[in-house]
Amino acid sequence: MKDLKPIIRLNQRSVDERRRHLGELQRAEERLLADIAAFEVQVEQERAVAATDLNLARALPAFLTHAKQRREQFQHAQAMMRQEIAKAEEMVADAFRELKKFEQVQEQRDLAAKQARRYRETQMFDEVASIRFSRQHGDGSEDQT
Repeated sequence: MKDLKPIIRLNQRSVDERRRHLGELQRAEERLLADIAAFEVQVEQERAVAATDLNLARALPAFLTHAKQRREQFQHAQAMMRQEIAKAEEMVADAFRELKKFEQVQEQRDLAAKQARRYRETQMFDEVASIRFSRQHGDGSEDQT
């Protein structure tokens, strides 16, 4: 039986790399959400300022058109980010399942080896006991004749 520990270590590295990549994507999504929130705050501030200044109020419709386009860009970026995160999560899950398969096979092999070792030890002890019994009873039977 071949030892699977090198393959297990390789798969563990793969799981770790995929988890790191997923973490990076999640942090990027958090930054994107922070950018969206900051943008919305900026839009509200511009509306408030435009409400107090007539010249700015005239430019507000153009700003709001631009803001609408920017929101659409943010929504598209967020949807793409969610798709990437979903793919990364699936890749982590696949790598983890693969790792678990190898770990379970290794555990089964280790258990089988342990059982075989116990069996050999038991056989050896039985043989030693049988030899001892034979010697003890063999010496005693010669005295009786």
